[in-house]
This record gives sequence, C-alpha cells and structure tokens, in this order.
Amino acid sequence: MKARYLYNPFTQIAGFKSFITGIGGFLITTYLAFKTGTHFNGLLNIGFAKDSDYWVFLTENLSGWLFISISLHLSGLILSKSKIRPIDTFGTALLSRIPLILTPLIRTIPIFQSFVIHSWEMYFIVGLYFISLIWTIILLFNAFRISCNLKNEKLIGSFILSLILAEVCTELFLKLII
Repeated sequence: MKARYLYNPFTQIAGFKSFITGIGGFLITTYLAFKTGTHFNGLLNIGFAKDSDYWVFLTENLSGWLFISISLHLSGLILSKSKIRPIDTFGTALLSRIPLILTPLIRTIPIFQSFVIHSWEMYFIVGLYFISLIWTIILLFNAFRISCNLKNEKLIGSFILSLILAEVCTELFLKLII
C-alpha cells in the first residue's frame, strides 16, 4: 500500500465501495466506543463515561457523520460545476472517520480503560485522539476535494465553513436529544 493512500485513498475508493468500507469502520468504532465509554459528541469533541446506553454512542457517531456529510454535500452542490453524487460525499465522509477508531481501540488496553485526570494515560489518550482527529480532517478535506471537484478558495472556505456548521449542528442536536 502506498503511503499516499493513508491521507488520500479517494482516487481508488469512492462511491458505494467507500460507503460499505466506511459502514464497517463506523460499526466497529461505535461498538468500541460503547465498550470503552468513549464519547464522540461532535467531530471535535471527545468525552469518557461508561454509564450511557448503546443508543447514545450510536447517535453521537451517526449525527457526527450525517451533519458533516450534509454540510459538505450542500457546499458541493452550491459551489461546484460538476455533478455531485450523494453516495460519493456521504461515502467518502464516512470512510474519512475511520481513524477515530484509534481512541476507543487503545482504551481496550487495561491500563487505558480508566485513568486519573492529568495522568500520563489521559494525556496519551487525548494526544492519540488529536492525531486521529487531524488524520480524519485531512481525509475529509481530500474526500470533499475529489467528490465535489472544488479548488482553491472555494474549496478551503467552504470546507472550513462546513466543518464549523456541522460541529455546531451536531452539538445542538445532541444536547436536544441526549
């Protein structure tokens, strides 16, 4: 596997294939998040609490994916001259979230299952989350660029605006239902 596929697999994987692969990652991430008490309450937020039902973890993960997918898709429809397919924007956005699996996966290791605030374990987990978040954002950016065929200012501005809009919508939605 070439290293560039780690940050831009979308030249090879798009559409239905990215959606199916992304669903697999989504289901595993959601299950591990539930088992370890790792909450993804927004793309940019993480929390730790094991006292929630499975539906909470599923809703957090699902809303995070749907709001960013909708935001990116609408931006593409408005700004791109190309035909934008929902399966491409939603599928590649779903595939882009796979690096988020790293945090709940590492929390399956006994030493990271519970930790004291300001401990090296906490800092390690938070650091790992930031790495996976940066990787996810890079993947989302490349997915958006390819799926919507945008360049330059339109690409960068609409991507940043879509991230902010999706984050706000996700957090508001989750506060209303959870």
